[in-house]
Amino acid sequence: MNNQRNTVLGCAVFIFLLLILQNFSTALELDRHHVLSGEVWRIWTSHFVHSNMPHLLLNMMAALFIYFSFFTKISLTELLVCSLTFSALISIALLFFLPDLDWYNGLSGLLHALVAYFSIRIAVKTKVYWIGASLVWIKVLTEATMNFSDTYFINDMNVITEAHLIGAFIGSLFAIISIVLSHLGVTLSRPN
Repeated sequence: MNNQRNTVLGCAVFIFLLLILQNFSTALELDRHHVLSGEVWRIWTSHFVHSNMPHLLLNMMAALFIYFSFFTKISLTELLVCSLTFSALISIALLFFLPDLDWYNGLSGLLHALVAYFSIRIAVKTKVYWIGASLVWIKVLTEATMNFSDTYFINDMNVITEAHLIGAFIGSLFAIISIVLSHLGVTLSRPN
């Protein structure tokens, strides 16, 4: 019962923080000029602010679905460490590989990274999680080959599909590294 209460409380805090952060989106989104001028916090914070309310709600629902799909298999510490690491790497990759991209915000790149990472890592012991890894890769490869421009729109939301691909790649790479290290006897996360 305590664990269920903590889970619900954690989700409520997450939603509350996302809602509060929306008031500061211009100061928190990934803006190339501001990051290169020294505002490095944007590398992390950009993943937690959104262009508009439909964008926020879509990502919030996806985040909660993903969390409840994995929460019995992961620790909160692992989720936080992965989120901080992956968000920084996604932002840096966007800045490096997409020099024409001036801004980015939203959870979607990070969510793709987390689904890929946890699906692959957990699938080693629970095969059904290969479905999650397969679906995320089918989605990002479809986006990459459907001849979308750098972005496309859903209900006035500018979707930067490269963030999804970069996220899935980073999550998959880290999962593979985690599995290899585990086989070598090095533990980075709690055993399932």
